[in-house]
Amino acid sequence: MTGIENAQHDLNDAQFSLETAIDLLSSINDDCCSEESELYNVIQHLMTIKNELATSFDQLRNVQTQIEH
Repeated sequence: MTGIENAQHDLNDAQFSLETAIDLLSSINDDCCSEESELYNVIQHLMTIKNELATSFDQLRNVQTQIEH
């Protein structure tokens, strides 16, 4: 596995971990809080980070394609 592939694997794992945390926190938020709660803000921030990781994953895939050609 190349360094880029290792990084992609790590980014994918991080996305999965964030998704798990988001699901858990969303469930807690649905049970006790509102959309104005601090917990809701944390969930939104984690979703932003997850999307940024997905963008980075795609960018690395493009870099890997460029390197291979």
